[in-house]
Amino acid sequence: MHNELLNWFYLNKRDLPWRHGRSPYRIWVSEIMLQQTQVKTVIPYYKKWIKKYPTLNSFKESKFDDVIKVWEGLGYYSRCKNMFNAAKLIKSSFPNNYDDLIKLPGIGDYTAKTILAIAFKKNLVGIDTNLERIGYRILGLKTKTKRNQKRVIRFLEENQCTKNPGDYNEALMDLGSSLCKASITHCNECPLKNICKAYARSSPTSYPTPKASKKIPIYDVAISVIEYQNKVLITKRQNTKFLSGLWEFPGGKIEKNETAVDAIIREVKEETNLTISNPVFLGNITHKYSHFGVNISLFKSFPKSIKTLNSYREHRWIKLKDILNFPLPKANHKMLDILKKLN
Repeated sequence: MHNELLNWFYLNKRDLPWRHGRSPYRIWVSEIMLQQTQVKTVIPYYKKWIKKYPTLNSFKESKFDDVIKVWEGLGYYSRCKNMFNAAKLIKSSFPNNYDDLIKLPGIGDYTAKTILAIAFKKNLVGIDTNLERIGYRILGLKTKTKRNQKRVIRFLEENQCTKNPGDYNEALMDLGSSLCKASITHCNECPLKNICKAYARSSPTSYPTPKASKKIPIYDVAISVIEYQNKVLITKRQNTKFLSGLWEFPGGKIEKNETAVDAIIREVKEETNLTISNPVFLGNITHKYSHFGVNISLFKSFPKSIKTLNSYREHRWIKLKDILNFPLPKANHKMLDILKKLN
């Protein structure tokens, strides 16, 4: 199997920036960025990252506030925090074995095996959903069970190319992203069609049986741009699993039987101890994250005094024009679009 696959790969492989060389550090960066994120989205972020932190040592010497600014907009910010923490744990050279790699924050079985196969030519296969899908289709397995998953893993590992394990991994990645996609296949161009049972049955997209998509909850949220003496207040999310280290305008969820106006007055008081009245409604924003969405009512408010300010979060009063110097969640960038139009 691997001969046909690699022959196809060498003619059709994608020209990706992290494939120029086999630096374990750069492969690690790319693999973490690619978690739950499309290649086309990752490329400009990867290039920006490598320009700022070209080596592991340059990254290890960085400050987290600078690091997360480079990551800003890529989402799933816990990945960035895990990378930062992992870099501090790497004492000298990058780990070249599974046991040491798997101990690092943010590195699971797939990422560890992929790094080792590509950077160190270890005879391993990093199996993610794309590679798993290829295995299910070749073997003609419809139902996702632990037994079938083990069969897929065994099949892909047994067919590994021991001379070029990294190329084998990347070839399967490219096959899954170009010809053997979840909802569309290009079987006539596939180098593995002759051994594929799903192709023989003329229904590859039904292998494996797709999971029913869950409806994500939508939360109503009130946010306020608080202005005082031509400066606005921003606060920093810290020690949270979600968007940790990013800056934002104060606000929060609208409670049951509460109006957006009442909610923002309450939230500002709880977060900052500032008293606001008559907040001005600026506009509405919707934004979706991976597991939930938000419907944001954006306000502007002008406290008469800031003497009572007492936030449990780190906070800054800044000129609005300077806000892009701080890493912000994507939803806050949408708020800035509303503010720009008003100005």
